[in-house]
Amino acid sequence: MKDYLLLLRGGIPATSKTDAQNKAEMQAWGAYMGKLQQKGQLAGGLPLQSGGKTVSGKSTVPNAVTSATEGIVGGYLIVKAKDIDEATQIAKECPHIANEGNIEVREIAPMPEM
Repeated sequence: MKDYLLLLRGGIPATSKTDAQNKAEMQAWGAYMGKLQQKGQLAGGLPLQSGGKTVSGKSTVPNAVTSATEGIVGGYLIVKAKDIDEATQIAKECPHIANEGNIEVREIAPMPEM
């Protein structure tokens, strides 16, 4: 099994939904995470706070990405899968997709020897 990073981008903000919609989404997340955990496929992941800074060699920019169309990363998961196709299937089942978000799936490379 390899590790894959699922970057969760966009989606409808909780502040734009009703309490009932948010509760249903949290229940879907609980079921999804529980299923991954039960299958031994969940290695980690958390939501991210809004804001942050973008750092480059030339500058540090606060809140550089502020809209879903620019690619706000709202959270991440690290999952275990046999290949990119299985990791993609795991992503397709994620409640973030039903919340109009998108997920970038990337294999985590092993650290090269120094």
